[in-house]
Amino acid sequence: MSKTLLSVATFMSLLLLLKGGTAWPVVEVTDKPIETQTAFAYTAGAKETLETAKALALFGAKFKAVAQRTGPLFNADLMKSDDNRKMAICCLVVDGLQWHLLDQSFDSESRTYSVKIRSALSMADFVKAEIRNELLDEKEMHFSLKEEMEPVLSPVISPALELSRAYRYISHGHWRMAIIYMDRLETKYPHWGALKLAKAIAYLKMNEEDRAISALSSACHLGVQEACLKINALDPSD
Repeated sequence: MSKTLLSVATFMSLLLLLKGGTAWPVVEVTDKPIETQTAFAYTAGAKETLETAKALALFGAKFKAVAQRTGPLFNADLMKSDDNRKMAICCLVVDGLQWHLLDQSFDSESRTYSVKIRSALSMADFVKAEIRNELLDEKEMHFSLKEEMEPVLSPVISPALELSRAYRYISHGHWRMAIIYMDRLETKYPHWGALKLAKAIAYLKMNEEDRAISALSSACHLGVQEACLKINALDPSD
């Protein structure tokens, strides 16, 4: 069996074992990490710190790298999940991604932080993120009503991990809980287009189209092209 086929077989076996709730053996995933270079620029809002701007610029660059690898996995149906669960997993891949900063700059006039990174990504990263997603799912299922209705945010700036939680709520149909959580996140990341897109998705699930369009408009204005496409589909007159 070739290394590629072995990698695919290992990946599928681990997910099947995981979903069955069975302990899995330690198995080496043999696919070779693929290196890539990606860049992203994030324009901070007036109330966002330089640290936040850098973190969200890095999120954007790392997410680009992950997106380049998710296509083949999704097309091969190796991640048998709804789109929102896939996004939760991809955010966790971003959170655990190994990367090296190649270049960075900050334009104080426009408050734009730009980064260029090199990263290495393998199928093992998706396996680890899938397992981590299941563990976080289990933990969040035992949150108290107070924790769900009044979520407390960590002072640590960790956008990928935090956004993954929002997409888990959406995936489980806990749309109102997702909105409450993302309302809190917006106090931490008020200018983050990816967060506003996720919020729009939750509103659409709740059939609150006016609020969804408002969130999509904000995300589109912040440069999220997927939000622009979604808003045009909902309201072609724009």
